[in-house]
Amino acid sequence: MENIKKIEEMLMTAIFEVFEKMFYVFAEPLRGDGDGVVYHMKSAISFNGPVNGMMEVLLSKGIAEVMVKNMLSLDEDEITDPITADCIKESLNMICGNFVRRLDPEKVFLLSIPTFEMISGNLHRDRQIKPHEVRLMFAAEGGNVEVSMTARDIQ
Repeated sequence: MENIKKIEEMLMTAIFEVFEKMFYVFAEPLRGDGDGVVYHMKSAISFNGPVNGMMEVLLSKGIAEVMVKNMLSLDEDEITDPITADCIKESLNMICGNFVRRLDPEKVFLLSIPTFEMISGNLHRDRQIKPHEVRLMFAAEGGNVEVSMTARDIQ
């Protein structure tokens, strides 16, 4: 249990660093099970190395728009679905890279190419946390974000 808390702290630090430095988005952790939170998009990435796993991010449309505007200095009418998808995939790539570097800075990790998909409204997720999973939820300007990381081989 103590190790999961350390993993959670490393992941939270990675998320805050990427959101604040790259997107100028300041997120506040949410407690509870996230009932009623609506997500519109999802991105996933896997990582392999001393620890193997995957990371997923769920976002509401509003926060994705804020991220695109802040990262690329675009006006609202310039934001397209492909630009949004690329921005979200890159955000997850940066979060995952930041996280695995904290997890084991001496080792090499291979990251997959992130995937992206639009999802319809409220994604009914199994709120039961699986073994070796960390799930963090945040509220920020424009909406909500949820990041989950599942890893095998964590001691």
